[in-house]
Amino acid sequence: MEKGVLIFMSVLAVVALINFGVIRLMKVAEEKKANYRKVFWYFYGVLISISGFVNLHEKNEFNLIFILELVVGITIIVLNFFGKIETKNPT
Repeated sequence: MEKGVLIFMSVLAVVALINFGVIRLMKVAEEKKANYRKVFWYFYGVLISISGFVNLHEKNEFNLIFILELVVGITIIVLNFFGKIETKNPT
């Protein structure tokens, strides 16, 4: 029972921190938001690429899922570099 309460409190704390961060991010200028999004997409692409690369070498076998993961990560990085992953403000 104590382990479940500890997990619940940990999840609650993480959600509260994310909520606090999102509320603070709403007050940031649009230029900084665009910069944060660009950094996020680079980080996300690198993370997926590293995950696919490590899984591919760790298993020592040809697996299409890991190659697809590597390709998707590299695609995200390239698209972000060329500016194709940008959210336009509708207003």
